[in-house]
Formats: sequence, C-alpha cells, structure tokens
Amino acid sequence: MSRRAPISVSLILILTAAVWPPAAGAVVPMTALPAGASADSTGADPGGMDLDRIPQGAATGYMVGTTLLAEGDLAGALPFLAQAYRMSPDELTFARTYRDVLQQVGYLRDATDVARRIVKGHPESYEGWERLIGLNVAQERYADAREALTACRAVHPDSSRLDLVEAELLLRTHAWAEAMAAYRQALPRHPAHQERIYGAMAELASLLNRPEEAAALWTEGLAAKPESRSLRLGRIQHLVDNQRDEDAMTVAVEGDSLVAAQGRDRAWVELTSGMIAQAGREEAAVALLQPMWERDVLDVGAALQLSRLHARAGAWERAITLAREITVRWPEAARPHLFLGEFLAGRGDLEAGETEIRRAVELGGEDPDNLLALISILSRRHPDLFTGRAAAGAAQAPVREVKELADRAAALLDDDAPLSVRMMLGATYQGLGDHESSIAFYERAAEDPELRRNALLNLSLACEETGRRDEALAALETLLADHPDDHVIQNALGYTLADRGQDLPRAESLIRSALKSEPENPAYLDSLGWLLHRRGLPLEAFDYLVRATNALPEDPVILEHLGMVLLSLGRHDRAYEVFLRAEAVGGDSANLEAVLKDLQPAAPAGGER
Repeated sequence: MSRRAPISVSLILILTAAVWPPAAGAVVPMTALPAGASADSTGADPGGMDLDRIPQGAATGYMVGTTLLAEGDLAGALPFLAQAYRMSPDELTFARTYRDVLQQVGYLRDATDVARRIVKGHPESYEGWERLIGLNVAQERYADAREALTACRAVHPDSSRLDLVEAELLLRTHAWAEAMAAYRQALPRHPAHQERIYGAMAELASLLNRPEEAAALWTEGLAAKPESRSLRLGRIQHLVDNQRDEDAMTVAVEGDSLVAAQGRDRAWVELTSGMIAQAGREEAAVALLQPMWERDVLDVGAALQLSRLHARAGAWERAITLAREITVRWPEAARPHLFLGEFLAGRGDLEAGETEIRRAVELGGEDPDNLLALISILSRRHPDLFTGRAAAGAAQAPVREVKELADRAAALLDDDAPLSVRMMLGATYQGLGDHESSIAFYERAAEDPELRRNALLNLSLACEETGRRDEALAALETLLADHPDDHVIQNALGYTLADRGQDLPRAESLIRSALKSEPENPAYLDSLGWLLHRRGLPLEAFDYLVRATNALPEDPVILEHLGMVLLSLGRHDRAYEVFLRAEAVGGDSANLEAVLKDLQPAAPAGGER
C-alpha cells in the first residue's frame, strides 16, 4: 500500500481487553494476611510471604502503603511502596503492587521498568508478561511489545494464551500479512472469540482492498456463527458498499427468518433497505421492498420504511396510500398512524394529519415521538402558538395542550433519548415562555456537535430571560470562540453587550461585521440601531430602526426599540402609535402598558390612536 491506512476501532478491541485488566484489579488480591493484621487495617495481601524474613523497613513500607491503598490514597501510598520495592526488589508481591500503582497514577515508564524486572526474575508468570506487553502498548511502543511477546513465546512455546494479542500487535505495526496469518491460526484455538476474529479478519481484508476475500470471510464467519449480529451487519454493510443490494437483502431476509423463529422482532430487512437508501440508491431500496410488500412478507417496520422512501421521493400519494394500508394491516400499531399523519401534513393537509397523529398518541401515548409530532403539527396549525398572541380567550386551549404534551414527553425521556428530542423540548418550552424549563434541555442538546450552535444560542436567550445574565454572555462567548466568523453569533453577542451598555465599541464592531455579511438583515439593523441609541445617537439609530421595521413590521422588539428612539427624539405622539402596535403584535404587555399610560396625555385629542 502506498500509505498507512487507519485501523478500524473494532480491530483493536481484543487487544485492549486482553492485555491489561481494569485499574480496580491492579491491587494485590487479599488471600492471606500476616499475624495480627486484618483486611481493614492493611487493604492488601502480602501474598502469603513471611514478612519476618524481609528487612523491617521494607515490610513496614509495604504495610503502610497497602493501608493507604485500601483508603483510596494512591499518591500517598506510592512513596511507601517505592521504599518496600527498593529495599526488596525481588519480592514479587512488592514489585507487582508497586508496578500497578505506578501505572494507575500514570508513571508508565517507571511501571514498565518494574514490569521488565518482574519478567526477568519470574519468566514463568503469564501475568508479568501480559502486563509488560500492555504497558508498552499503552505507550504505543509496539516494537517493544512485540519483543516482549516473542520472549514470552520462547518461555511458553506451546501456549495459545497470547495468540490474539500477537495478531493485533501485528495489525498495529502494519504487518498486514502476518496479522492475517496470526488471526487464521488463532481461529480454531479460540472458539469463544470466533465472532471477533472473523470480524477483524474481514475488516483487515477490506482495509487491504481485497473485497472478494473480505466477502468470503464474512460469509464463513456468518456460517460459523449465524446468530451473530455483528457478523451479519458486517456482511450486509460489505455487500451494500459494493453495490450488491440483492445479495445484501438476501442476507437480511435470512437474519429476519432466524430471529422470527426465536420469537424476536425482525429488523434486518428494514435496516438493510435503510443502508441502501443512505448509500444514495433509494430507487433500488424501493424496488427490493415493493415485491416483498405485495407478497405480504414485510413486517411493520420494513413496510413503514417503504412508505418513507416514497415520501422522501416526493411521491406523497403513494406514501399515503401505503401508510393507510399499513394501518389496516396493523390496526393496533401507533407508528403507522404517525407516519400517515406526517405524510398528510407533508402534502399540505394539516387537519387530516393532526387526526392521524392524535390516533398515534391514543395508541402509543408512552412514545415521546408521538407526543412531539403532535406538538409539531399543532404549532403549524396555530401560527400564533409561540408568539405570545395566544395568551387569552379560546386560543389558550392549544397552548395548554402543548404544555401538557411537552410535560408528558419530558417525563418519558431516559438518558439514551436522542439529543434532538431534548432540543425540540427546549424550543417548545421556550416558545411557551417557560424559559426556566428550557435551559436544562438546551444544556443537554449542546452535547451534540451538530446541535451545539443553535442549542447555545437558544440557551443564551433563555438565560437572559431568567436573569442568568453571566451564563447568557458566557454561552455566546463560547460560541464566538468556536465560530469567530459566524455573523449570527456576532450579532447575538453584539446585541447582548449593547443591551447591557457593556463594551459598546466591541459590540459595534461585532454588529457591523455581521451587517457586512447581510446588509439588509432586519435583526442586524435593529441591533445596530439599538446600540446607537445606547450610545446617545438617536438620529443615526432612527434610520437603522426604520429600515428594520420596514422589513419586519410586526416584530414587537424592533417596534419597542423604534418607540424608545422616537421618545428620545421628542416624537411622543409617533412613539405612542408605535408602542400600541408593539403591544398588539405580542410585545411585553406589562412594560408597554406602563409606557402607554405615561404617554396617554400626549395622545391625539379625541382618544384616537
């Protein structure tokens, strides 16, 4: 090969598991204690050795060190264990304990030196060789690790214990042919690891651009382990990658037949068709699924996959017809009604879509997806739902329902729920004016790199609304550091600083940079106008705010800003009219009513507005 190819993560799992035990297992096991001691007082075992024959300073250091280990104080234990080891370096228990603590606190080179002395003095110990190999691997000293493994083989020529370690060390050092041979040799000697060995061999063949060999290995492995999910998935993925879609579907059908015979849910056909579609061959996926639907051999998941593929192609009528047939075939299933509702809404029939999604909620009220879908379609059917205009009268009903749906969905979430769901719930609560509830959802959603930008932008707004001004500013500063040229973030941070009257020169620089990217963006025009107002330049501010208002004539925040600038210019009558408009389109009623009351005497005669 012309360059070194990256190694798949799955190829290194065996090595990681086989070479070194978890840190908790590094302390000497407690099988015996010296006379007069107890488990609580020592926390470690001297290995049944006679402490009387060991120099007093070494024995004392070891006992003090292991007592500190039992208390969890590794750093405190280390100097005492070092004392014991240096005074009695050939005492195996002292050496092992000292080596293990060195490794746990991160002194890998020192731990390696001790491990090397252990195998020199006790070559019969597999544990010593395995730990020495593991320490070398941890430092990516693969040549040293292979040297240690070769030395171990010389002492234990008939052992198979390190077969897999050897194969994967060869892999890490890019000895491809030797690694493949080592895996093949290990295969019959390690029946418990056949699944992982076949997977490693097949991936290695793919890495070496030998697709036929990889295919044969996936097939061989699946024949040996037909119930293996990882081997079936690898076989299907390999076939899909090589555009052998019919063969991939055959493997999927076999897998579904196997799990169905065991009373488990089928999923391979659905998964495989999705992989084919994701590879850009949606028509091929439809062509494979449609005859299976007509023969009535698809389960509900695969049937819904077919309907979704029609919808993604814009074939709404076919998608809707198929979804209706699925609801008839599986009348008690919620998801077909969810899909049908979303297809109807996608075609533009929101009322019919809402009816079907409500049916999905009736059948599957414990599924957050159904609840969130109903929130989504209600927001589309009631455009004022999240604008603040639905606060009174009959319009309150959908607001109350959305709040109830959001609370139910939030209560159903577990730690494995997609972060996109948390993002939607955050937006829902924020849209309803419950900024406090939205914060926790945005904080979790920000853990997803794809959601992070929008989650932190919304989080900053929610924090601002709840009085957490420092947190709001910190979120925006973090975003700007991550995206220094993002004009949305520039404007958001610039506006926040301007609104606080803080670091106005920097705020103006940020906002003007955003405006340079989009000179007619009304949000950016508003930000600059408001900043100029805060700097005591009402005439300049007025020009920008008029332009912003012309672009967004019903934005309450822009109208409030324009009203404040008009007041500073002495145009009380015009300011009164603008504040009235701001209140009518959902502005902050409490603040606006106070301002309007103060301005009432300046209103035109006769009560005209």
